Amino acid sequence: MARLRACRRDKALTDGDACPVCGSTDLTPNWEGVVAIVDPVRSVLAKRLGISRSGMYALRVLE
Repeated sequence: MARLRACRRDKALTDGDACPVCGSTDLTPNWEGVVAIVDPVRSVLAKRLGISRSGMYALRVLE
């Protein structure tokens, strides 16, 4: 299994070469915690974190 990397802009997690949310290639393997957002419209946590799309996100990006 490929190691997930986090986008430094929006903290989205991916195993690809670009962020699935913003398309950035500025990814890092150094991150902590994970949150899965299923319904960002109804999620209080998604609103608090500023997340508007479903997906997996790092709670903290290091570096």
